[in-house]
Amino acid sequence: MRTSWWPALLPALLLLLSCGAAPAVPPTTSPLAVPPGVVRYLAGGDSRNDRSHVIPWTFAQAKARGATALFFLGDMEMTPELDASFAKELRALDPVMFLPALGNHEIMQLGFAPIGRASAERAFKHRFLGTSRTPVQSSLGDRVVYSIDLPGGVHFIALDNVSQSGFGAEQLKWLEADLGHARSTTSTRHIIVGMHKPLARNGVTKHSMDADGDGAVRESDAALALFTRFKVSLILASHVHQFTRFDQSGIPTYITGGLGAPLTPSGPDAAFHHFLQLDVTEAGIHVDVVRFDGAPSIGVELDDKD
Repeated sequence: MRTSWWPALLPALLLLLSCGAAPAVPPTTSPLAVPPGVVRYLAGGDSRNDRSHVIPWTFAQAKARGATALFFLGDMEMTPELDASFAKELRALDPVMFLPALGNHEIMQLGFAPIGRASAERAFKHRFLGTSRTPVQSSLGDRVVYSIDLPGGVHFIALDNVSQSGFGAEQLKWLEADLGHARSTTSTRHIIVGMHKPLARNGVTKHSMDADGDGAVRESDAALALFTRFKVSLILASHVHQFTRFDQSGIPTYITGGLGAPLTPSGPDAAFHHFLQLDVTEAGIHVDVVRFDGAPSIGVELDDKD
């Protein structure tokens, strides 16, 4: 009985053919990579009582996503004394730049008792400003107020609306001069303003500058008038432990207080841990809301061609 010889040789032939085939080419870029022509920033605030470890995740995400800087909008820890532990944790963010605004928990015991406020603010400036990670100094001696020019034509301004009621006349005067200088600089394409408390009369929450009295409300109005006059691109605040997006005098505004603090129970669509991803191009700023589980949520295009 004749038998065919080729079935016995088939495995060897397949092996030979597979050796000559081109190997699979792995992806050349990560799905989180920054697209060409984009400069990426992350933003968020309120990490006190971070039992879910949202901050370490955010720091890792900042590096994985190629962020240039993290805009931190205040409230690192429950009391100022614990900020030293946050500073140690911050090493995990390197080499991403860290640009903080002052929160009420940075200078007040439990966020409301002004015990040792001045010394706490000095300690904050000494600990977090004027480093390779945060290459800025406050423009006002007794406040944490500064601006910095960043890649992508971004001019970032950090304001202080927690160490006093409102902004104060000196800070508003500085703000007007800084905005005017930024808008007269041809390299400035986008102005982003960060602060801890949302501006007053925002129509979303009274847990804002509304709660600080009539004088604070007037100064909030004055700041908003300057933002409108000098065509601020984006306003960022936290203080409320949730996510909200709205326009204020036509300026896109985000409340992004989701970096680990106990969530404000205002509904499942608003109360979730998250950060914002800001992808900046010459034409505008694209904002993604990235939930703690890593799944991108809401995407909004901000047109900033003027």
